[in-house]
Amino acid sequence: MDEEERILQNCPPAPNDEDDDDEYSSDSELQSEETSKPKKFVSKLSPHLRGLMGEANLRFARGEVEMAKKICFEVIRQAPDAYEPYLTMAQMYENNNVKIYKSFLLLAGNLHSSNSEIWCRLADLELQENQIGAAVSCYTRAIKAEPHNVELHMKRLNLIKDKYPARWKTIPALKLNLAKSLKKSKHEQILKICSEVAKQYFENKNYFKAIDALKICIKRIPEHTNENVLNMLLELLLLSVRFSECLDIFTQFCGFQFDLTLDEDMSITINSYTIPENLHVDIKTKFIVCLIGLQSYHLVENLINEMLIKDDLETYGMLYFDIAEALIASGYYKEALDLLLPLVKSKNFSLAAIWLKHAECLTHLKMYDQAIEAYKNVIVMAPNHVDVLYPLAMLLLKQDRKQEALEVLSQDLSSGKLHVAVLIEQMKLLKQIGDLENYWKCCELLLSRHCIVFKNYSELRIVLLLKSTVKEKQNKIAKIRMVKGEYGDMESNLENLFEPSVEDEYKFYLDILQFAFEQKAYKELQKFAFMGLGSKRFAQYFPEIFMIAGYSCIFSKDYYHGYLIARELLYQRPESNNAWNLYSIIAHKSQEVVKMNRFFEAATIKARMPIGHTELVKANHFCSVAQYPQCLSYFLKDYKNSKNSYSAFMIGVAMLQQYCQRKKNTIEKKSMVEMVTYLFFNYAKIRSKYAQQEVYYNLARMYQQIGIFYLAEHFYKKVFDVKNEFLDKYPDYLNLRMEAAYNLHVIYKNSKNFNAARKLLWKYIVIE
Repeated sequence: MDEEERILQNCPPAPNDEDDDDEYSSDSELQSEETSKPKKFVSKLSPHLRGLMGEANLRFARGEVEMAKKICFEVIRQAPDAYEPYLTMAQMYENNNVKIYKSFLLLAGNLHSSNSEIWCRLADLELQENQIGAAVSCYTRAIKAEPHNVELHMKRLNLIKDKYPARWKTIPALKLNLAKSLKKSKHEQILKICSEVAKQYFENKNYFKAIDALKICIKRIPEHTNENVLNMLLELLLLSVRFSECLDIFTQFCGFQFDLTLDEDMSITINSYTIPENLHVDIKTKFIVCLIGLQSYHLVENLINEMLIKDDLETYGMLYFDIAEALIASGYYKEALDLLLPLVKSKNFSLAAIWLKHAECLTHLKMYDQAIEAYKNVIVMAPNHVDVLYPLAMLLLKQDRKQEALEVLSQDLSSGKLHVAVLIEQMKLLKQIGDLENYWKCCELLLSRHCIVFKNYSELRIVLLLKSTVKEKQNKIAKIRMVKGEYGDMESNLENLFEPSVEDEYKFYLDILQFAFEQKAYKELQKFAFMGLGSKRFAQYFPEIFMIAGYSCIFSKDYYHGYLIARELLYQRPESNNAWNLYSIIAHKSQEVVKMNRFFEAATIKARMPIGHTELVKANHFCSVAQYPQCLSYFLKDYKNSKNSYSAFMIGVAMLQQYCQRKKNTIEKKSMVEMVTYLFFNYAKIRSKYAQQEVYYNLARMYQQIGIFYLAEHFYKKVFDVKNEFLDKYPDYLNLRMEAAYNLHVIYKNSKNFNAARKLLWKYIVIE
């Protein structure tokens, strides 16, 4: 068995169904059975080795199994890529060791992949072991070897349908492969399969795959393609805006003739056409829609008039509606209205969808009174069609009927039901008219469906407990309220109708927060951000909401909760720049130096965050609160170890601030100026060449601060002359010309040189 084990160690793994996704989704056209020829197999064995294999098979037939094995091993040694010895070895183990039998079959199958019989035997083995996925993969390999074997296609298809729901999504593609494998004489089956698959893709709005499915019919059996298939294909091509292909179908299958011009921009202009007589009204409608899409309305007026005369409106109303929709999409509102008007007055087609298009046409034609009545008819016919409410409210606003607009979107909550979609439309209207007081109330009502509604300031801290679930947070808040004697639901107890998806509502929630920030309604911003932290629906977005809640605390000046958030963020994400920035801002605003030092000491002792980060934040904080000795202590150490340009700059800044604050005699003043100048020039020397503009700007600011204005002017002017690729690429972020111009203008203004100051403003700052 040593030789067998050595060979089987290199046995390929059993086929995996995941490796065959390309086969399922492939829409490539198979070669037709009339032209395909069976592949001729050429053995990789030499005549001598073929003789040996014949001897091995003869010995095996006589029962001399061991001798047959030795001969097979010798053949494998001399020709390891030939499949015959592996297949013979598999037969030897077929009845006494299924595992080895399967392994040798796999070797034979991979070496002779065009042998479908081997793969079918492997599929049977996998089915016996209930390995459905592997069996499907084996059938797929068999089909690749024998693509026109319909029986193999049916076995694989039935196996997936009955026993393998994980692969149901591949059934349409498998059916198409079957349709390509059927003989052309079975045209009825081909048409049926392709039509069914196309309908399935159409329902899923996958128009491109639906078109490819129907194209199998017109390519393989064009003479048997019926009107239903053509109608469906034309409908899909029109939906996909593939008008040139529609013209090809009209020419090839419907008997049309065209005189066309192909413009320079590859657009098609139809000069004239010839249409066959007794053309079915469906095809004629598709042709009219195609012409409208090609902006050739002047060619369809006669056809539409002819349809109105010949074809009964009560029977073919939906076809008229298709034409009207195409006219609306192309901006022909008056022409569309001429078709929609008889439809809304008809018995069979006075429907909500048609009234809606009628209202849209009237709106575009500025016939607002009639449009309002049309929208009201839509609401009566389809009360749940809430998308109508917002445009109706907008029309009422245009006529200065503000109260009516609000009534359209108002709800009676005493019924115990909340129509979420209507509430969202109402919020849009309130935002549009600037009624912010009611807008914030609606925001709270919207979020109260799944968020905790806070009553006390003390409850805010509880939602910051990231390790607690929403249910646990609710229980803790309930205990606080019980102690205070406050009762009531933490969430809305209304029945919610027509709720949006979690993703859509979260996008809308972010819009609310953004609008609150833009309106500087910082209390509302904080309230809604904290409500989001107590939401059942937004659990997956907690990290982002937590960060937003931290910034909301800065704007609302709630540094207590802001500090808790910033501290937790640093614990969770010590490498995040945003977390460090947030902590630095809140620490600076709150002036809690002792608390900050204790936090950093505890965090670094527990190795929860890098020491360098904490020291840097502390040093920057000391600089911002004018504690320069502590600031210098850190940056001098860092500069000595790393020669860091930032440290050099901060040393210069700290010394400059000390110089400006102290009272000095002339000798001390001169000494301090020399030291500060040396420090800033040292910083300038370390910075890269791409930071030249920043260097000049900071040197100018330094000289302006210590009152040496002629040198400040010199370096500010150098800022204007600097050019490099980064300044040109990101002028709004990196270019300091406007800042330099403003500072230099202040110098000129203070020295009474108003003309020079005005010239600078006009040249670099005023936007003409």
